[in-house]
Amino acid sequence: MHISFFLPELDVFKSLSKSKGLKFLCFASIMFISLPSNAGLMGMWSANGWSQLDAEDGATESGFVGPGWGGQAFDAEYLFYKKEGSILSIGLQTGFDLSDGHQWYGRKEYFAGDLSLGFNGGGYQYAIDFGLVTKDIQQDNVGLGNGNQDTAGLYAVSQWNNDISYGQSSPFAMDEGSFLSAITGTSGSANLSDGKSYYRTVSFDLNSLGFDVASFDAHWTMSCGNDVVEGSANVPEPNPSWLLIGGLLALIGSRGIKTTFNS
Repeated sequence: MHISFFLPELDVFKSLSKSKGLKFLCFASIMFISLPSNAGLMGMWSANGWSQLDAEDGATESGFVGPGWGGQAFDAEYLFYKKEGSILSIGLQTGFDLSDGHQWYGRKEYFAGDLSLGFNGGGYQYAIDFGLVTKDIQQDNVGLGNGNQDTAGLYAVSQWNNDISYGQSSPFAMDEGSFLSAITGTSGSANLSDGKSYYRTVSFDLNSLGFDVASFDAHWTMSCGNDVVEGSANVPEPNPSWLLIGGLLALIGSRGIKTTFNS
């Protein structure tokens, strides 16, 4: 279990460092918070063909998750993926509540961002909207038009909302875009050794993109940007031997149909 202290900025260390007598204390404190503890993996990822995209950088006992703070509740933990035919599935595990997409910390509410996607090295130009209510760090609505809850699906993004505390964690969520296809998915949670973690999986047809995909990038953060998880992978092509077998079976089938017809 992580002890959580939400400290958006290190002003306390800045002020301490001005005092010569406390410089060593400041340095020791920074050394202490640099020892992260990684979250455990949910058992579901070890089955059904999931491959890990990114391992988390952990959270320290003082709540630092990098670049911000918040402990387990703001820990962006793992990304996974698998491909079956033309269907690409991506799995996300975090300490942030992905079930309903938001949680309170102190007197402020924070929201889950969209899953940012890029293909063939072209940058983040696509997003998976989970269909959840989304607001930025200013509590302004994020979504198409004036709403804050879009239809769940795969979108081509024309404008990102990156109004978060830590800009280096961008992109955050889609402000404008066009719907490409529906998605399927699951979500849930589990109590692990270091606290509660949440998961969400999404699947979509790569054919909806309209071009061949050789690789992809994935990225996720929350409305404060306290932590981020991202990774890249090549998209496996179908085994050539299976393509050959499939072609032969199709040829045999077509010959059988012709023979029956001619007789």
